[in-house]
Amino acid sequence: MKFPSREWCEAAALAMLRDQAVIAAIADFGAVVAGLVIEGVPGSGDFCILARIAPGRPVQLSYPQDEDELEELEPDYIGWAASALIRSLLEANLAGKRPDPLKAILEGKVRLKGDLERLVRHAGRHRGAGLEALRGLPTEFV
Repeated sequence: MKFPSREWCEAAALAMLRDQAVIAAIADFGAVVAGLVIEGVPGSGDFCILARIAPGRPVQLSYPQDEDELEELEPDYIGWAASALIRSLLEANLAGKRPDPLKAILEGKVRLKGDLERLVRHAGRHRGAGLEALRGLPTEFV
């Protein structure tokens, strides 16, 4: 599946909801609405996704047309990251390494709008949740 794409995101959401570490992290964090803007996707510009996540429920995904539409939806969190950074994190994971997205946020490689303190607190307890689930996804980078 091509990344980033709706198909890949839908498959990733399903795969992660089969991962017990992810289920535990969602239960601990609680309901959240989070958006991501993948900036500078080759050939298509930015890719935006909004995820509504709640314990015990399927993830609801939507795909705003642009960053402005995403912000109008007023998610709890929005992250902005370069396509090349997201690709490098995914490639590292697919190669069996343990990339640390939180480190990218703390180093300013990912801009974040939302409660960083809450995110850091929970991310520390659930480091690596979802990595195994994503390793099983066939991924072809655009």
